Amino acid sequence: MTPSSRARTEIDDLISVVEQRNELRTALWRFVALFVFALSVALEPDIVNHEIHLTLLSAYAAITFVAVSLVITRLFRPRLNWVYVAVDASLVIYLTAEHLLDPTSSLVDALATPSLVMAFVLLSHASMRMRAGPVAAFAIIVILGSLAVALLPVWEDGFEAVFRLSSEEVQAAVVRLAAFTVVAAIQIVLVLDIRRLVQEVVASSSERANLARFFAPQTAERLATGGAHLGLRRQEAAILFVDIRGFTGLSETMPLEEIAVLLTEYRRRVTQAVSGYDGIVDKFIGDGVMAVFGFPLPLATAARGAFECAVELSYFLEVWSEVRMRDGKNPLSFAIGVHYGHVIGGVIPGELHSEYTVIGDSVNLAARLQAMCKLTDARIVISDELARKLPRHWRTPEWQTLRGATVPGRSETVDVHLLPTQASKIQSSQPQDPDRNAARPPGEPRVVRPVTAAVKPEPVRPHRMPSEGR
Repeated sequence: MTPSSRARTEIDDLISVVEQRNELRTALWRFVALFVFALSVALEPDIVNHEIHLTLLSAYAAITFVAVSLVITRLFRPRLNWVYVAVDASLVIYLTAEHLLDPTSSLVDALATPSLVMAFVLLSHASMRMRAGPVAAFAIIVILGSLAVALLPVWEDGFEAVFRLSSEEVQAAVVRLAAFTVVAAIQIVLVLDIRRLVQEVVASSSERANLARFFAPQTAERLATGGAHLGLRRQEAAILFVDIRGFTGLSETMPLEEIAVLLTEYRRRVTQAVSGYDGIVDKFIGDGVMAVFGFPLPLATAARGAFECAVELSYFLEVWSEVRMRDGKNPLSFAIGVHYGHVIGGVIPGELHSEYTVIGDSVNLAARLQAMCKLTDARIVISDELARKLPRHWRTPEWQTLRGATVPGRSETVDVHLLPTQASKIQSSQPQDPDRNAARPPGEPRVVRPVTAAVKPEPVRPHRMPSEGR
């Protein structure tokens, strides 16, 4: 079964559950039909058939109470709807036949009250189930049954019986049958439209609920609005890895409570920076974070967003480390690797746990680039594939290029660009925190903080690319 068919089956099952919960309201509607039937019996001048009508009324009342009882006791089954449709249609046809077989009644009387009123009331009852099948079945049975009853004289007396009908009778009978047919057709169309709308709403809610299992509420809403799906597919994206260098040794000397506080603050800052550039945090791996840009929603600026996020995040974390040092805590250093390439992403199902993620060689290479920071004493290492996706003039003197570099864990060499750990530092006139940009709507320009004098002479923030419309 494909994911789409499985999702549709789940939606149909959910709608069925909702229908069963609302069946009590539908069953109670039978009391309206029962009241109309009882009123017509009480006001009828026909004394001859009064006892028969009382018997029918009692039988219909019993069926109504049984229908309600089945719902209350949770014994109701959807297939019973077809039984109710057959019983209701048979009642309408019987009332029609009874009047037609009465020598004192005309064809118009046979197709008039109470049979016509009951037909419309019970048609509304069938429509309340929001299924076109029962509505169409009821309408077809009533129409064909009424036509069969109307043609009974032809069966007995031949076609001469047709010519004995006046034009007024035929016209009135045709109009009433046509009115019922049109109303039935409208009810069927409305039921189909409402059911389709309910399916779309349920599908949308289900998709949002599924996305909420893997993403933050704001991200899930943005993905659902953009039409993101959870099925596996191949797509180009930028992948960013960041971790705390030397965290294992650091954690050996820190109380568990301090480690928890450190990781919480660290993850919050990384998440806000990634979200500020329309990226998504794929997963946390201890002190490591994997983020994706341009997946599941394609993003033309995915490479640029990942690069700018890496540069800005490097400074955010560095300033945070300096704040920690002023508070008497251990300094921190960070390593970031970024790559751009093809990935396969979506929900990876598991027997007990499913995960929404991206996989592929591009993900592995991004992780290797992050590990390469330690060997090259770099803050950031990016692949040449990512660099080729960046706007012109992104490169500044601090960046270095390694051609044919050996990447840990890979047999093939790659071209990389790295930002050394000793590159120029900056200070901001405001606290370096991405909070203001994290909540910005997608597509709106980022808030650029003014930069003041830095630690080194003539400091430059060289890694911020030209705004180019941002």
